[in-house]
Amino acid sequence: MARKKKATVRKPKTAAAMQPSFFVRSIRATIRPGVLLPVALLGAGIVLHPALLRLLPDLSQRDEYELQATEIEFPPPPRWIPENLLDQVIERGKLPSELSVLDESLAEQVGLAFEQHPWVTKPVKVRVSVPARVEVSFEYRKPVAMVEVSDGYYPVDDQGVLLPPRDFPPSELTRYPKIVGLRTTPLGGVGSTWGDARVIGAAQIAVILLPYWTDWRLENIEVPPRVEAKQKYEDLEFVINTHGGSKIIWGRPPGHQHPLEITADQKIGKLKTYLSACENFDGNWEININTLMEVRRTPLSKADG
Repeated sequence: MARKKKATVRKPKTAAAMQPSFFVRSIRATIRPGVLLPVALLGAGIVLHPALLRLLPDLSQRDEYELQATEIEFPPPPRWIPENLLDQVIERGKLPSELSVLDESLAEQVGLAFEQHPWVTKPVKVRVSVPARVEVSFEYRKPVAMVEVSDGYYPVDDQGVLLPPRDFPPSELTRYPKIVGLRTTPLGGVGSTWGDARVIGAAQIAVILLPYWTDWRLENIEVPPRVEAKQKYEDLEFVINTHGGSKIIWGRPPGHQHPLEITADQKIGKLKTYLSACENFDGNWEININTLMEVRRTPLSKADG
């Protein structure tokens, strides 16, 4: 009698075994319409991009996107600023004669060109808009004194920055206090600080005295002798010479840290008090206002002795 074959029992597949492979899953995910369409559009865009650019109109040649460099708008210059300031900015900054507001670097180029001019202080802000317009905002440096040097006078602002001497005709020199007694020359060029703390100190005093300079017949600000290269700002003491022959002992400049020095406002107050009693600074007097007490007046011959 023949033996019966045993039936083969197949085990059911687990859920993990029934999952398609990673490769199959990737293919299925890729061929979905929601994925294929963006991919196809991206590929077509990359291929057709150069051709599409050629079909677009060239906006850079349209009037609403172009302007002349001479049309740049900037703050109205005061009387001491040269009339051709913008021409100087364009030339110094090497700006092209025609500008396009579509140029992404335009604001940076214009801002840098203005920053390089010695009459302009930072920060410089540039606003570019359409129709083509470029607006620049900044503050101008203001001359406060003329520093006497061997070949004439050099203008400086309140921070001792050298300003363009050629922008000042001889008639302008009389408008500003003179700073005398220096033997140094500017370390940098026009637009840079002088490099001598005495120039900054004298310039700060000039700012305070400028409103009274002409009426009080003040002649110049005499800087102290330079003792050492690292002389401290708060140790500097200045003298004001007058057309009447007297010397005003001013003392330290504004911004010092010396605890026994009176303020600039107090010094101006003492000078006004002196003038209310003596009317002017005529005569050979040493007038010391740098004191906590009343003004001390001494004949120059005795003061020198």
